[in-house]
Amino acid sequence: MSNVRVVVFGQQGQVDGFQSLVRHLFASQNAPDHRDAAHYTDPQGVENTFTVAYWLDPISYSGWREDFDAWLATQDPKEADSGYWLETFSVPTPYRETIAFKEYLRGLSACPYSTIEPIEESAYWGAARDRFAASAYDTLGPADDQCLSANTDRDTRGKVLRVVGFPDNLCVIRSGVSWASCGEEQLESYQKNLAPKLDAGMQYLRDNPSETGCASLRQVSYLNADGTEAAEAFSLGFFLSFSHLERWAEKHPSHLAIYTKALAERKKYQENLELKTYHEIYVLSDDAEFLYFNCHPSTGLLPYFENSQV
Repeated sequence: MSNVRVVVFGQQGQVDGFQSLVRHLFASQNAPDHRDAAHYTDPQGVENTFTVAYWLDPISYSGWREDFDAWLATQDPKEADSGYWLETFSVPTPYRETIAFKEYLRGLSACPYSTIEPIEESAYWGAARDRFAASAYDTLGPADDQCLSANTDRDTRGKVLRVVGFPDNLCVIRSGVSWASCGEEQLESYQKNLAPKLDAGMQYLRDNPSETGCASLRQVSYLNADGTEAAEAFSLGFFLSFSHLERWAEKHPSHLAIYTKALAERKKYQENLELKTYHEIYVLSDDAEFLYFNCHPSTGLLPYFENSQV
């Protein structure tokens, strides 16, 4: 694969009809090569349901986007019962990396023509950086020293807003876990020993954007095709840069607790490990867009960067 286009499209608030809306918007000849759906309740107590879609063909994506924009133009943000958000980016091969179980393919690894191969860059600090081909010539850090400061007092309801002024090298991570194949022993171990540490780590990132550089962290339940919750979950996070994500992963106790326990489970069960995980990381260029329609002011990247009304 060369460039991959990722679209995160969500509905906020009135979410009962989201599955039918997605079928309508994504069922054309320009449908994505793969998509996954998820649900979560944000810290403001508002329900959100969304899909993450992947295109390998830029022409197909362009056709879909024309149809999507035509649909969005029929919606009046001042009269809408729901909010909608579209976060999209295109990333070339050197600026993305992923690890997945061949028995558990999600997201990028589930796209057609993806190949699953053994890797050597694993199980040591700095391995994720080494898996980026671009790390041979790019620091994957921020262009300058930046610190996140939230502004949640903006008047965003009834408007269509585009986030502008976000930094080069903005980093996106999707990291998932499935316990669907776990027997009683390993399920109990996950729920007792690992899941609480995952929750604590994600909560720390949500609560401390200025320290971590994490501008958005959605911890979500994965949805089956019929809209029911599956026995899996993932987190979708946006960081000021890969360096910010790497710093948290390497040094902060909340991630070290996750890493230590996950490694212990792998060593204990080895080839019999029933818990399945994956992650994919992207470092963005300027080919990215963040669009929010009638969303509350704490949605996604809205609080941290300048907004422009569409």
